[in-house]
Amino acid sequence: MALIADAVLLVHFGVVIFIAGGLVLVPLGDKLGWGWIGHKRLRIIHAGAMTFVALETLMGLTCPLTVIENYLSGMNVSESFISYWVKRIFYYDFPVEYFATFYMICLAWTLAMWKLFPPRKVER
Repeated sequence: MALIADAVLLVHFGVVIFIAGGLVLVPLGDKLGWGWIGHKRLRIIHAGAMTFVALETLMGLTCPLTVIENYLSGMNVSESFISYWVKRIFYYDFPVEYFATFYMICLAWTLAMWKLFPPRKVER
């Protein structure tokens, strides 16, 4: 089970990197002329993920990936190397209000990027 828990943790970490990276890479890529950053489908997925995170926090829900990680981790006593370090980087013990405020600011920035750096139609 530890291997599955680590896999879920890494997927979760990847989702966080995707969302956080998009907040920075969209404006940077727009200014540097990176065509892929304006891909509409990519931007929709990014905005949807950020909206999901913000809304689940506002509603007081725990991320489904966190629930799965916790369930799988509880089934074993030992912790793997990957799990140990990713959890140290990934999880913080702050009040939920801090996260809700931060996520709402990130969501506002994500929505503002649609106006400031609009997605472009990508030619195939």
